[in-house]
Formats: sequence, structure tokens, C-alpha cells
Amino acid sequence: MLAERLVQLGMVPQDKADSVLAEVGEWLDDLDGELNADDLTDALVELGAAVRVPSDDVDDLGDGYRDILERVAACSGGRVIVDDVELVRDEDGRDSLHFLRNGESIWWSLDHQHESYLDTLAIFENIDQLEPDADDPRRFRVLRPADADADADEDENYDADCYVLVSPEQARALHEEFGLDFDGQDAEKSPRGEPPTAEPETLAWYMQHDRRTMTEPARDFLDAWLAGMDEALTGWRGRFLSQDFPYDFSLDSLDALELIVLDGFPDRGAVEAARDAPFIEGAVRYLGETLIRSVPGRWGYQDMSGDTATSNPYERIPTIRSNTPIGFMHAVNPLRRLAYLANKREPHTFRDSADVLRRAVDRYAEAVHAHRG
Repeated sequence: MLAERLVQLGMVPQDKADSVLAEVGEWLDDLDGELNADDLTDALVELGAAVRVPSDDVDDLGDGYRDILERVAACSGGRVIVDDVELVRDEDGRDSLHFLRNGESIWWSLDHQHESYLDTLAIFENIDQLEPDADDPRRFRVLRPADADADADEDENYDADCYVLVSPEQARALHEEFGLDFDGQDAEKSPRGEPPTAEPETLAWYMQHDRRTMTEPARDFLDAWLAGMDEALTGWRGRFLSQDFPYDFSLDSLDALELIVLDGFPDRGAVEAARDAPFIEGAVRYLGETLIRSVPGRWGYQDMSGDTATSNPYERIPTIRSNTPIGFMHAVNPLRRLAYLANKREPHTFRDSADVLRRAVDRYAEAVHAHRG
């Protein structure tokens, strides 16, 4: 019954279901009877509708990632093709994963606690990059274990080791008819546009890449924020800065800006209360513009829907992102840096933000060097 229903839902092709049923023989005869959650999970994996990530050791890390990525891509029914999967280790012994997704270069940064265990957190955080594009509503959702508390928050600690590519409608059908529970099973898929057309690794390329997954309101906000940058900073300078302020977008000028913030804001709460005030907005702009003049970076903005809108510290606040692939990207939120400075009163808080971005850029450069040999 499960195999037939998966075919009806468009999750498994008929020929795939027939071939699997023929191969596994008597075990799948039980699909006509009552199955527990573990049996259903096994059946989803066998039928190619789900992928289980091993939490135990693997013989070879490179082969392990290659196998996982190829099986994840196969769930799309040909919409996503993965090629040239390579585990990359730089001269400092740090691991990365590089592969092509429909011809597009993808990088993941990895953190291996042991030479024989996959970085399951990296898979969890990046598996959305292997989802079909925007015209396909399916997304990878974690299948909650049979013993997970149904009333628990989605951030409840349990191993996310089984992923199913389903649309909201398919997830609801599997839940209602077979009792399967998915994290975020009603969440709609985030928008995803076409790959960038600009020259790779340029500022324009990274900006286009960001816009692939931005909502229309987010794009409109960022466009307006950038278009008004020069005028806003000129007005801010004339209104709030003294004639002797070193207005040159240097890291030294950030030390001077710190003194103004420390003098005017006694604590974090004062900054947060004034986040929409003209001085704070100008300081956010100046700090951000100084950072991207020091380290390759760009402005970013996001306004995702759902719970992330209230829990993500970078939500609906202009942010500086390192010009690196997502797997290596670090971000600095100028508003939060202002609040941190007011709270901790630590000198060089602003200039140290450049180091956060620089480490990301350097880490990516080292991985590319190792990849190219």
C-alpha cells in the first residue's frame, strides 16, 4: 500500500516501485499490512523517496559523502544532478566538500570530530542546496524518529538522520495516512531563482546569488538601502560628526566611531531602543561600508517567514556578508556590533569585525588552493 501511495503522490515513479518490489521480495509483502514507523522509514529509503545519513563510522569519508549526495540528488527524479564530489583538505588539515550541482560549483565547510564519521550537521545545514529549483514545491524535511515527542519543539535534540523530499501536500498525506511526522511539514519552500550570470567570485556574482533566495520585499528593501547609501552617509556626517573625524572609511576611523558610541550609549538597551534613530542608522551604514572596503564583502538582508523571523539574529537587519560561498560565509551585523560595544565597552570591537570576515575569505582561498592542487 505504501509503494502504491508513493506512486500516486508522485514521489516514486511506477517503474522504480516495481523494480524495488521485485528485488526485495517477501519483505515488501508486509507493506500490505501494518508497519511501524521504523519499517515505514526503511521502506521510504528502499523506494528512493528518502535518504538516511549514517551516524556510525564509514570506511572512507570521500566515498561516504559521494554516496549521500548522489542518493539525495536522485530523490529529485533527475531535477538535480550531482557530479565531481571531492573531499578537500587544505594545508592546515581543515576539510571541505566541493561538488557540482547541475554544473554549478558548491562548497561546504566541514568539521570532522573523527576521521571515520561524516559531518552530519553540515549535511543538515546545507541539504536545501540539493533541492529542485523554485518551480518545484518539494523540499527536504527531516523525518522525526518514531520515539520523538510529537509535542516537542522542532529544535528538540535528536539525530536528524533521515531526509525525505516532499511538498507540503505530500507531507500532510504521509502524516494523515501513515502517521509519519516531519519537521516543518507545512512550511512552504523558500524562493530560489536562476544561477548568477555575472563573472564568478565578483561582487555582482555574490549579489545575484543572494537574490536567488530573497523574497521580493527583501530585494526591494536592499535595493533602496544601497541606492540611498551615499546621500544617507553624507547627511549623517554633517549632522553627527565633528570636522576632525577621520571620515575615510579606514579601520582607524572605526576606533574614532567607537568613542562616539561609548560616549552616547551607556549599555546595549540604549542602542536597541534607538535602533531606528538617525545616528544609529548612520553608524550602521558607516561601519558596514568600512568593513566591505577592508575585506571582500557585501550588504545582505533577509526577511524569511515563519519562526525564523523571530529567532534569527540577522533577520530584517542589514548585514555584511563575506564574499565567499555559503559554506564558508561569515556575517557581521553592524547593529548588533554597536549594541555589543555599548554593553562590553571593549576597545577595537568594530575593527575586530573585519577579522571575522577576513578569516572566512582566507579559509575559502585556502580550500580553493587545495582543490586546484
